[in-house]
Amino acid sequence: MKNYLETLIIVIASITNSSALLYPESTSMSLTSSVSIPVHAFYPDRRILIDWCFSVGYDLPNSLSSFYNIPIWPGFANLPQTQAQTKRELPRNKTEFEMYAKYGRDGLAQMHPQDFSAGELYEAIEDFLTSYGFDETCLLRSVCELARHPFNDQYQFILTDLVTFILSPSQHNGFLDTEHIYKQAYEEAELNGFLGKDCKLLYSHCKHDILQLISKFMFPSNL
Repeated sequence: MKNYLETLIIVIASITNSSALLYPESTSMSLTSSVSIPVHAFYPDRRILIDWCFSVGYDLPNSLSSFYNIPIWPGFANLPQTQAQTKRELPRNKTEFEMYAKYGRDGLAQMHPQDFSAGELYEAIEDFLTSYGFDETCLLRSVCELARHPFNDQYQFILTDLVTFILSPSQHNGFLDTEHIYKQAYEEAELNGFLGKDCKLLYSHCKHDILQLISKFMFPSNL
């Protein structure tokens, strides 16, 4: 029994000390975060939260070939679609290309196939907001409102940094050259807010200030 335990300890120690380079096929790692907003004002006797979840997933390498298609690999953006395609990216059909043409985009040649542009991100957020009953211009209004009333530095943390980065086109410069429509609209919204214009009036179709759902105004007397 003693010899068995010694052998078991040695095996466990060997496994613990070894650094794994490859993982079993289909192994993935997922990171999930969420923003929870209490609705105490509407239901004071109940604990109800509105929860928005954000999740990212990564396929861990299962073969040496996984290391040849990393984002910085020279010429990877020029590989045929069948080689550059991953599980995350579905094949594009004619309908999807027509959708890209609708917004003045003709391809993704400027970027790595596994990345997405600012125009795609904003389009996805617009679709998400409309699915919850918001007008699609509410994202433009949010960009304007944040430029007009930025988050207070004293209450800065990772969420405010993330929201500020996403809603500040001047910070990320993530638009493709073919996304000039989105680029012009969102950069104009940011400039309007920076100049102190009335975002509610400029984007009157949006009846709700989304940023006020997760934050509040703090005037100098409250600081």
